[in-house]
Amino acid sequence: MPYETARLLAYQTYQQWVAKELFSVGWFVMVGVLIVTYAIWLKLVDKRRLRDLLLLGSLCAVGFSIGDIFLIGNWGVADYNIALGPGRPPIFVLSLTVGPILFMLIEQYSSSWKKYFLWAGIGSAAAAFGLMPLYVFLGIIQFYKWNYVYQFIYLLTAGIIARALLLWITSIEQSQSVSSCEVQGFSRLQPAASKPILDDNDDKTDRGR
Repeated sequence: MPYETARLLAYQTYQQWVAKELFSVGWFVMVGVLIVTYAIWLKLVDKRRLRDLLLLGSLCAVGFSIGDIFLIGNWGVADYNIALGPGRPPIFVLSLTVGPILFMLIEQYSSSWKKYFLWAGIGSAAAAFGLMPLYVFLGIIQFYKWNYVYQFIYLLTAGIIARALLLWITSIEQSQSVSSCEVQGFSRLQPAASKPILDDNDDKTDRGR
């Protein structure tokens, strides 16, 4: 695409966003959801597990981004009509913020796969059957070959895969730590180098002196 054409399209996209999307009801709702979600996360997040939780959230964000590229960008199952900022494709709040934060909190309060499945199902249902209908009603997103059941399965599957990857990465890290400790412990158990024993001739010579 020629540079001037790209600049013209970017300018037209920006003008459309300012005229139709910025400060609309849907835009304010997305900003409000974003603020409330981050406020809840900052209040409840266990800072002692921050590294693992952020890793899980990053895995979810990557998974949702890839899913959005294929499902929306390539297959056209839905379309975003209102975005937080200018530019195409728009950054969708549910995929990059609300969804990852939801599963981070679920992981924080889940000590087993059973609890994680339960709360992941409840959280995915709340997002798919509660938040998404509101977004559709406000015109933020429009479904074509998609529905709320698909959205529920999509969210739940991404959350389960992200936790499986997190546990796999954690197990690799722990196995390497154990191996390192074993090597260090074995090196401490090695006997110190002993002084060479003099042979009999040297003993006799020493006695003669």
